[in-house]
Amino acid sequence: MSMKLLPRNYLRSSIRLGVVLVMGVLLLSHDISAENGSASTMSITCNVLPTIQASFPVSLHLGDVTPNPDEDMSYVTSELQVVRVWSNTKWALKIQSDAIDGRLKEWTGEQYSSRALSFPLEWQLDKGGVFHRVTGNEAIVAEDRLPTTEQGSTVEIRFRQQISYEDVPLADSGGIYRIEVIFTAIQTY
Repeated sequence: MSMKLLPRNYLRSSIRLGVVLVMGVLLLSHDISAENGSASTMSITCNVLPTIQASFPVSLHLGDVTPNPDEDMSYVTSELQVVRVWSNTKWALKIQSDAIDGRLKEWTGEQYSSRALSFPLEWQLDKGGVFHRVTGNEAIVAEDRLPTTEQGSTVEIRFRQQISYEDVPLADSGGIYRIEVIFTAIQTY
């Protein structure tokens, strides 16, 4: 049996056809994968709002107190009380009391009586300095503080109360002397 040679044109045509088929398959597969997928861009935004949070001491008991003829010895001074503030803007801390004159009053468990200590409660920043009277008017404790970190920023305050021989003991009535101190943390921008 003899083998017949194919014409040269047929061979060229076959090669061209093979190249065209391979190119077509490649192009079609690219088009098909592009048609099976889709792409888009999405914009994501947010608006950070000014925020302030704070934790405050809940209560403070100054203990059993007594007057002393030496005025310097007639004060009872508290341990440091810590206020912690978290803020993403500048902030300030204010203090005031529920008693306009800042004096602890007899508390019966349900209400205040008219009996009050002779001297007002006082506060002082931990850094020292002078003691200030607590009154029913707001007073600035800290101001123009910078935005805080995640750990917050602390303000440490101590209180002191002068006791006089004119202050009446309440042991027989079961009452105590009490005052409500109000802390307010505000943003100052």
